[in-house]
Amino acid sequence: MSVHPFSPEGRLQALKNMESETVDLLIIGGGITGCGLARDAVLRGLKVALVEKADFAYGTSSRSSKLVHGGIRYLANGEVNLVRESARERKVLQTIAPHLIHPIPFVIPLYKGNSTAKYRTGFIIFDKLAGVQPSDQHKLLKAEEVRSIAPLLREPLKSGIVYGEYITDDARFTLANAQSAAKHGAYIANYAAVTHFTYDKDRVTGVTVQDSITHKEYNINAKVTVNTTGPWAVETLLSSNLSPPKRMLLSKGIHLLFRSDRIPLEGAIALRSPSGKEGFAIRRLDYVYIGTTDIPHEGAIDEPTADSQAIQELLTMAQQCFPDANITEYDIIGTWAGLRPLIDEGKLARDTSRHDEVWKIKNGLLSIAGGKLTTYRQMANRIMQLVAKELQVELGNNDKTAEDILPGGHIEQDYDSFQKNMQIKLMQKGIKQKTAERLTWLYGTFITNLLHYGDEDPIWLEPLAEDVHAIKGEVRLAVEQEMALTITDFMDRRSALLLFSENHGLSAIGTVADIMTTLLGWDDAKRQNEVDRYIDIASAHSVPIIKN
Repeated sequence: MSVHPFSPEGRLQALKNMESETVDLLIIGGGITGCGLARDAVLRGLKVALVEKADFAYGTSSRSSKLVHGGIRYLANGEVNLVRESARERKVLQTIAPHLIHPIPFVIPLYKGNSTAKYRTGFIIFDKLAGVQPSDQHKLLKAEEVRSIAPLLREPLKSGIVYGEYITDDARFTLANAQSAAKHGAYIANYAAVTHFTYDKDRVTGVTVQDSITHKEYNINAKVTVNTTGPWAVETLLSSNLSPPKRMLLSKGIHLLFRSDRIPLEGAIALRSPSGKEGFAIRRLDYVYIGTTDIPHEGAIDEPTADSQAIQELLTMAQQCFPDANITEYDIIGTWAGLRPLIDEGKLARDTSRHDEVWKIKNGLLSIAGGKLTTYRQMANRIMQLVAKELQVELGNNDKTAEDILPGGHIEQDYDSFQKNMQIKLMQKGIKQKTAERLTWLYGTFITNLLHYGDEDPIWLEPLAEDVHAIKGEVRLAVEQEMALTITDFMDRRSALLLFSENHGLSAIGTVADIMTTLLGWDDAKRQNEVDRYIDIASAHSVPIIKN
């Protein structure tokens, strides 16, 4: 019986396979760029390996605004090609991941002084660039229609424009790309940190990695190596005395989370305060999150947090945009911060392009900088063009990445019907409605795995805690089939409970720790260390004391 490639045993086997074979392409970094590249390369027939020093989506790819969006605001900067690419990719991504790319109406409110004609002209261009069907094109809303979507929005509202965007769970979407790559034969391992590059004369021939769990070292030989470490791209090169051709600009974006009863909202809405501050509010199940900042970050790269000043600025904008909500810092139930790895153009972070560039660092070593979640598939395609040159072979195109359905997305009916049917099945098993809604929003056809666990033993369908809309089987699934090796892996990047649950899901920690201890063979000291580590991380995602 073969082991699951994303089980603990499958992970160790992948590392052994990496060392025993020379791979065509080695990828350093398990964010959306690296995982998407691994999937692209293996679908073109290459022998592929990917190593990640922490966990999949550990950095930017779990701390985005969680939108697959067309980037209409970039039209103002003249970035027509970026907008065209982003806008058209949205539908492709929904096709390959219907369980993770959810349509969401996005409203642009118009106030006194806003030119309706100007905005409509922009959206006409956007609709053409996106190639959307007439039924999906933007629509003009009356003020009362905007109010039906966001009843507490500020005055003086005169009208609005609504168009279609998509919301996702960025971490699970990244994981799905990694799982897809492994399914097609790529060797994938998290918690495998590169310690140094290896060389043959002036050519990079691979890396040495250390397994952070077992501390064993592996020597991996590769014909081409690609650095896809995002905010760590420059650090990865400099640590081996290699220099990038350009400077990077790390821009920090933070988000504030509220309960939806404090800021009633359906879908998503652009925000502009009377003082001119801009942002957005987005509904996700029973929560609304507000973002975002766009400020240079010069501190530690690992685990950035939302600082008091940025929180206050974002909260003030929210208070001005929803004055009748009477929200205060005590209504914020969570925060998160992410770093955008931009290419420094000498501009303000907000005005800096989100385009990507692939750099040849040495023979056998490429590095990518810039980019955004929505365009990750085309970023991989651009990298593959240079990989083909390095390998001196023809590798075809990336059509398969637009056709191959990601794990969990093989839904034989329309998604709405699938969602309703699955929720009924879950509730018939005694699972509460809110939990069933969350499970269908995140897991797609993997819900059948959870139901199978329940058939083995009903205990797996029991709640993790009374105030946490999650079940015990999710922890088992994460360990056995999703390469979760820590409590934080599960609570943050597999289940999204760190960001989207009451008190960061802390009431479930004892149960999660017990299940993972059993499945992973932890001793008492390891279990306690894992619990303490998660408590610290949860605290970092709470609201620090705001000083006026």
